[in-house]
Amino acid sequence: MNIQHLEDACRQACEQIGVDYQPVAADGVWHVANLSDDHKGKNDARIKLFPDRQGGIVWNHKSGERQTFFINRMQQGSLSPEERARIEGEKRRREAGLLQRQNKAAKRAKSLWDNASPAPASHPYLVRKHVKPHWLRVATWERLILQENRKPAKLVIENALLVPLYNASGAIRSLQAIFPARSPELDRDKDMLSGGGLAGLFWWLGAKSDTVLIAEGFATAATLHEETGHRVYIAFTANNLLAVGRLLREKLPDAELVFCADNDTKTLGNPGLTKATEAAQAVNGSVAVPPIHGDFNDYAVFLKELGNG
Repeated sequence: MNIQHLEDACRQACEQIGVDYQPVAADGVWHVANLSDDHKGKNDARIKLFPDRQGGIVWNHKSGERQTFFINRMQQGSLSPEERARIEGEKRRREAGLLQRQNKAAKRAKSLWDNASPAPASHPYLVRKHVKPHWLRVATWERLILQENRKPAKLVIENALLVPLYNASGAIRSLQAIFPARSPELDRDKDMLSGGGLAGLFWWLGAKSDTVLIAEGFATAATLHEETGHRVYIAFTANNLLAVGRLLREKLPDAELVFCADNDTKTLGNPGLTKATEAAQAVNGSVAVPPIHGDFNDYAVFLKELGNG
């Protein structure tokens, strides 16, 4: 799409990663924003517009997703060759800076993963979700948060499950942490490594199989693998399903790819099912969806509780 207006490009980037769009100044500074599905106003998103008004970055702190965007005014022919070269140079510098931050996060991720311990089956999250550890690890999770006075503070969470995020070359590039219980400070029970990448990154459970399942989260993937025996890939977010699906179709041209969607019936537009359907159509795959609101782990737990009732 040829987007000519900065505000339109920002709005589209926000929609792609679940951020509630709001106008901000083009001052190169991060501005707080909320997530589209967060009605508590936790300011879990950031929006930055570059001072040259040629683009910006949207950041979903909850999922770890970042969306860099640019407008296409250069295609209008209204800029001089010098100005186009300057804008392209700034774009390359920003992209290089982002890659540098992601490489730094990748080193930290590998260090944390290498020094972590195997996760026990008794971990509260695994017990709650009725799934096995599947090679997860546990460690102390640390991150900086902003206090109510806007001053930074270190948040430390013990006994956090670690889920690795690999790239297509087989290298760990980031980590997801899953806490024993919801963190009051973050208002969630998961976190992504600060500065780490996400687009096109994945993890998997199980040996090779002709049918390959793709899900968003670990608990869902664990349930699907335990119930079917198929290999299951974890995309971590609905917005990453397409990127992971494309990688798998390239590596596994003859595999049956099934996108196991989260059924987000309580969220406008049902993003879990919508994104899974889009990904399946793009890579000649199919879609499976649970018959209740939630994911396949929610459905499995529901059936267990129903049987015990």
